[in-house]
Amino acid sequence: MSEGVRTIHQKGSRYYVHPETGDLAPSVTSVLNMEAKPFLQNWSAGMAAEAAVTDLEVVQRIASRDRQAAVDFLKFAAKRYTKVRADVGSLVHDFFELRLRGEEVPYPHHDVEPYVPHIEAWLDRYQPELLNAEDVAWSRQHEYAGSFDFLVKINGKVVLGDLKTSKSVYLSVATQLAAYANADDLITVDRKIVPFPKVDAGAVLHVTPQRAEFRPVKIDHEIFDRFLTLRKRFTEDRASDAGIIGRVAWKNDAGHLTGTARRAS
Repeated sequence: MSEGVRTIHQKGSRYYVHPETGDLAPSVTSVLNMEAKPFLQNWSAGMAAEAAVTDLEVVQRIASRDRQAAVDFLKFAAKRYTKVRADVGSLVHDFFELRLRGEEVPYPHHDVEPYVPHIEAWLDRYQPELLNAEDVAWSRQHEYAGSFDFLVKINGKVVLGDLKTSKSVYLSVATQLAAYANADDLITVDRKIVPFPKVDAGAVLHVTPQRAEFRPVKIDHEIFDRFLTLRKRFTEDRASDAGIIGRVAWKNDAGHLTGTARRAS
């Protein structure tokens, strides 16, 4: 089995590489990043402040040896938290996918254990019939791609779903699922390309160590139009950057370059 559709990073965004044509398509999440998120600035500042209070003695010890290191410790508090949560989220997603496929996981990772009862309860309650999981939705018409969490059949309805392990569920999940649901192709992990199936409903399964909630998500044309607006903005943003700063026409380095230095360079 192959590793699925390859991705690359360019200028801070992730792109999917089409397995047949080699064409690049920006990821759905990269397109969603075009939406302003002013709350993140306050959240990041709050994480830094919390780290300063909670780890005050640690910060003082670091600052006594290296002031800049202490500044960096606080500055990257939000990134450290996000990294830890992303790692746990990946483990939970892996467990969820395996259970969706009917595989037994007798010894889940200790970070996953609090989520297990909620996932098992959801599986028992809805008895989903797995159609696809962690495959790629590709839009030839609008040139974007993204990996969706699960496509299942529940009570005869095809449900496109997203698993969230964050503290809250944000409105962007609707735009994300609408983008997947309106894709042209579905590319499986073994790179088989088929038409993307008709989706009857979108949903989000929100799982935390304390609880699980399964909620419907609106993914109609109005929501998809929001995504297309962001997709257009993504293209315009990349185009507007081109050519603003040109190649170096002249430069002058400090100091004198001797013949020995020139031969060594």
